[in-house]
Amino acid sequence: MADRLQELLHQKALLNEQAAWLEREIIAEQARIGAFPEPAPKAPAELPPAGPLPDVSMTPPAVDANANAILEQYRSSPRSLQQEVRRGCFLYFFGALALLGLVVAVIYLTHHGK
Repeated sequence: MADRLQELLHQKALLNEQAAWLEREIIAEQARIGAFPEPAPKAPAELPPAGPLPDVSMTPPAVDANANAILEQYRSSPRSLQQEVRRGCFLYFFGALALLGLVVAVIYLTHHGK
């Protein structure tokens, strides 16, 4: 247990030394190019107040009717959607089964001949 504590303290000291070196390098590079840290951005309290938000809860009836017409054009019945999903699942199942059979046949034929 004491060995682990000593190792952790040693790693911490190495990290502190590396952080100090990195800080010195940053300061030296800033002094070399004459860069200074940018000022912090304004606090939210110093920003001008925002104007009132527009009321978007009321949409014109023509827009609603147009949107509903577009939705109806692409809407399909839940029954047909369920049948398409079922058909796709069976297709994937039998495709995977055929692929598995093919792999087993290839393995059997390549190892049976030896």
